[in-house]
Amino acid sequence: MIVTGSIILNPLELALLGLVCLYAVWRGRPEIPLAIYLSFSLWTRTIFVGPSAATWPLLATIVVALIRYLHVVRPWSLLPQRLDATTAQIFPAVDRWIVPWMVFWWGWALLVLFQFKLPDKMSIVRPVLLYIIVGAVVALIAIRDAAAARRFAITYLLTSAYGLYAALRFINVPLDYLLGDPGLSSLPYRNLGIREYNYFSHHLSIAFILGLALFLQARRWWSLIPTLALALWCIYGVFLTGARQSLSGSGVAAALIFGWSLTRTGKKSWRVPFSIAIIVLVVMMIYQVAPHLVVREGESGLEESFNIFEDRGGLWQIGLNYFFASPVWGWGFEYKLWSHNIFIGTLADQGLVGMTFLIGYLIWALRRLPAIWVQIPTDDRGVWRITFFAIFVFALVHGQASGNTMVTAHLHWSLWAVWALSTGVVTAPAHAPLPLLARVRPRTLPAGVRA
Repeated sequence: MIVTGSIILNPLELALLGLVCLYAVWRGRPEIPLAIYLSFSLWTRTIFVGPSAATWPLLATIVVALIRYLHVVRPWSLLPQRLDATTAQIFPAVDRWIVPWMVFWWGWALLVLFQFKLPDKMSIVRPVLLYIIVGAVVALIAIRDAAAARRFAITYLLTSAYGLYAALRFINVPLDYLLGDPGLSSLPYRNLGIREYNYFSHHLSIAFILGLALFLQARRWWSLIPTLALALWCIYGVFLTGARQSLSGSGVAAALIFGWSLTRTGKKSWRVPFSIAIIVLVVMMIYQVAPHLVVREGESGLEESFNIFEDRGGLWQIGLNYFFASPVWGWGFEYKLWSHNIFIGTLADQGLVGMTFLIGYLIWALRRLPAIWVQIPTDDRGVWRITFFAIFVFALVHGQASGNTMVTAHLHWSLWAVWALSTGVVTAPAHAPLPLLARVRPRTLPAGVRA
């Protein structure tokens, strides 16, 4: 049963949101409203702040907070004599070619979009302009240090955790009902009554990933339990949605963060096995009390349940057929719902030109790995570089069965945050230069003397 409608924030929620936005503007913290903005975009229901959709007040808050940030926190100028310094301040020194590359890619996607007859063109224009470009640019400018990354993560985690509560409230499920029926098996709602449940699960998975990072680097003991509890609440929400792609992507992203953490030296190494044990315990408990959330009816076991490629072969073939019919520029997203794979979808929607842009973007992503994996004891941004990269990997994993390069915003802003957090990181060259041969001056022998 699908339940449609909008979410209207009550006066208490409006007051709390207003206070958070005022604080962000006053202190020049654009990453705080950015986190709320990006989380709201995946709630799949229109959220109203009074008479207006929440998109526009939050976007205005981001702009005003960003202006104050660039005026007070990191002053910059567009005067000709300071233009070079401003450019160096905004764009990291390595791989700046990605900026024109992405401008051309986004421009190409919008160009082919308006050449074909997709009825609802705003379904592509809106995420490209409002979430991909805005998210990438603000993340690049504002998320430059560990403190900003931590504020973004805390805000996103709290917003998404509340988003799950709002989704349950929308279908009239109180929290105490979950104690007796944690799998909602007695209710007629499937996937929380959400039509686009995969999109809804994305913000919960991202919050889970960010929550793990907050737990691994938390400095105060009293914040450990609430942080891990909120992360587990979010992954429980992913189980409620039934989004297997998001569960698989979350597992891969978490394994990446844990693997990175185990290679680091420090006093918090116990947190990784503790986190793994708690996650396994929670999943086992979910399987015991609500097995249909783990293994759905008609499935033979976990292998079939978490096979994200199930029933995708025919859809991929349809996408390839559309690509073969228009290989150069594709079909301009006219048949985007048939592809269910970001690579085949890119070929079908944007043709070989779009695939070239995607390959270049993936090469740029791989070039971030040295800065991600390097060990710098004095740099506290390391955990956030691997965390935002894990969100990018999450997008790639779930994108093998669903998603689109011009709709999946976290495929973009997460990697631009990694780029921003890599500013000033010095990595060893891939190949050490060969040592120069020592120059030996030839010895001169006196005449008549044999060597």
